[in-house]
Amino acid sequence: MRYAAAHGACAVAFLLLGAGRSSAQSPEEQIRAEVAGYVRTVNSGNADALAALYVNRPGVGSLGDGQIYRGWSAVADLIRGVYQRVGPIQMTADSVRVMPLGEDAAVAYFRYRWVLGQGSARSVAGAMTLVFQRTPRGWRVAHDHTSTLQENDAPGPSAPVLADSGPPAPVRETSACVVTRVVDGDTVDCEQVGRVRLIGIDTPERSQAPYGGRAAQALARLVPVGSSVQLELDVEPRDRYGRVLAYLWTNGVLVNWAMVRQGWAVLLTYPPNVQYVDWFTAAQSQARETGVGLWATGGFDCLPAERRRGRCDE
Repeated sequence: MRYAAAHGACAVAFLLLGAGRSSAQSPEEQIRAEVAGYVRTVNSGNADALAALYVNRPGVGSLGDGQIYRGWSAVADLIRGVYQRVGPIQMTADSVRVMPLGEDAAVAYFRYRWVLGQGSARSVAGAMTLVFQRTPRGWRVAHDHTSTLQENDAPGPSAPVLADSGPPAPVRETSACVVTRVVDGDTVDCEQVGRVRLIGIDTPERSQAPYGGRAAQALARLVPVGSSVQLELDVEPRDRYGRVLAYLWTNGVLVNWAMVRQGWAVLLTYPPNVQYVDWFTAAQSQARETGVGLWATGGFDCLPAERRRGRCDE
């Protein structure tokens, strides 16, 4: 028996930052506290409280083991339906990692285990990713994704996190284009399409020597000028500059993911374009821990977004 619907529902809640919480807390400390509160809310069984913590807009989503739910109403119905079917859910979480994405967004990912039903010995374990953003009413969930790695008839230890591999194939339809120029490490020009910004990643600018040039060279090795690539869009097809926002696929490899995993790019997420954020999050963690690419030479001692804001010492 599979519990895919439960996976999506349990991953949809993310608590508000409490009004009384100390402003002296770092963003990572705040998010870790919210993860602990998230677990308590899942365990409370209050479906309406979980649904209220979602961003109320069409782009909000919940993904779990092949099931995709888009929009606040769909997610709220999912939550209520899961509790009706499986009853109480007791959750534990460990190995929490937090990645701030600027001032108004962040990613938390961790291992989880759920015990399903009143007095039940059924358990589900895996990896969970929560993307949240700041709204006028506080922090709200913009996207969640769960991956089941273990199911037991009796509770057991949590399973390992996601394997070191990229997405196997595009989720949405793709269109072909020919690369005419590699602009920098996260941007290319495509014939008949124009400028394409790779979704979900960020690299140093070319002006940041030598790191920007190295990132651009890495992208050129993956998608050299004249090569045909497949473009996969997400929810929002263009940014405010008019660039096409896309995932690039070549020879069955998601280029955006490869740039992060090889250490030439870092995660940069703008909801609702978060289809592969869990893959990128795991890839960045693995690249940083193994010291590959620019992680080996100090290229990300100051993240590209922070450097553009003038927050790095030269």
